[in-house]
Amino acid sequence: MNQENSNSAGTVELRGVSYIYGRGTPFEKKAIDNINLTFEPGCITGLIGHTGSGKSTLVQLLNGLLKPDEGRILVDGVDIWDEPKKQNKLRFKVGLVFQYPEYQLFEETVRRDIAYGPSNMKLSGEEIERRVVESAKFCGLDEELLDKSPFELSGGQRRRAAIAGVIAMEPRVLILDEPTAGLDPMGREDILGGMRSYQRARNSTVIIVSHSMEDMARYSDRIVVMKNGRVEASGGRTEVFSRSDMLIGAGLDVPQITRLWEILKGRGIELPDDVFTVERACEVLLDLLRTDLQTVKGR
Repeated sequence: MNQENSNSAGTVELRGVSYIYGRGTPFEKKAIDNINLTFEPGCITGLIGHTGSGKSTLVQLLNGLLKPDEGRILVDGVDIWDEPKKQNKLRFKVGLVFQYPEYQLFEETVRRDIAYGPSNMKLSGEEIERRVVESAKFCGLDEELLDKSPFELSGGQRRRAAIAGVIAMEPRVLILDEPTAGLDPMGREDILGGMRSYQRARNSTVIIVSHSMEDMARYSDRIVVMKNGRVEASGGRTEVFSRSDMLIGAGLDVPQITRLWEILKGRGIELPDDVFTVERACEVLLDLLRTDLQTVKGR
């Protein structure tokens, strides 16, 4: 593991950032509108919002694929557009996994596909191999699959291989745009669980764009809610998911377990606010049942 990636590097800041599609044309649209935001280092941030809220535009700005019309984007305090000729180096620091990344696989073997990015970084063969094996493990790919053609793999395995190719570059910031789109619950859990393991092992900054409130409640440390190109809310899970009216106003749903929790609390049952996953709900309810049983036995 590189020392550079073992610390808390990976702070991303947006200062007054705006982006306009079709500027100067009759189709002009402000997709990002004067955003001031900091993605905290060393945690997973869930980026959520209704279709058209500006999420995908925002992550392309973070990776340097789009240049802001106004404002600045800083990674570890450095403006990513200070030296435009070094944009390729930026992508080694800020890795972006597009939606359905498996369609971008092109090499003869999975191993060579994952090694493509590290090879462009001019690393030694030994270091490249270490990164290939380690990133494949994070993504849940068995080592025996590395020498197969990507097209021999299942759809979910190809998705993991494509993600492994980005994390093999060991970026300070990893951005995933709808990484579990089209996958079944087990596939979603494999990928997001792997990203959680990756984030903890590297202490890196991970940003996940998702429509799944349940997934974001389970795997994110912080949440950013977007609406009409602006940041509607940002903060910890408890702070954001407890604002059901705000989420619904942003065109989003709330986790199903949150709806159940609100019904139970509405019936006078005293419950904690920090419950957004089924696992946490089970813990709380079991504790309540144990307490009730002990009370009954004591009578």
